[in-house]
Amino acid sequence: GNLGWAYMQQMNYVAAEVVYRKAQAIDPDGNKACNLSLCLMRQGRYAEARMILEDVKKGRYGGSDEGKSVVRAEELLKEMGTSRGETDNGARDHQDGFDHLEEVILSGLDMLTSDWAPARSRRLPIFEAITPYRDQVAC
Repeated sequence: GNLGWAYMQQMNYVAAEVVYRKAQAIDPDGNKACNLSLCLMRQGRYAEARMILEDVKKGRYGGSDEGKSVVRAEELLKEMGTSRGETDNGARDHQDGFDHLEEVILSGLDMLTSDWAPARSRRLPIFEAITPYRDQVAC
């Protein structure tokens, strides 16, 4: 969520969207859903943003500040209704480029997280410790 917010501050809404979607897949909550909706709104993808905000209003996302998220979702929906500068159709022309970028960023995030948390062996630690000596043991 923090990385998504950093991208939002840089006005890199496509990257922020990708990060927020990944964060929602890991630990969904209303605040991240609202931020994801804001990313979509900034890209002119109002229909998608509206669906997510409606889900927040219906309480489909958890989180300790769910009431705060519902109020924020209502504010974003109101803002969307009064200040729509683009239509969904105009933004769809750019969607193919965003989809490719999303795939690239997601694959990079997957590689990054796998580097940070390498796969662990399923064997007990004692077996890991004695493995180097197995060829030296005489039967």
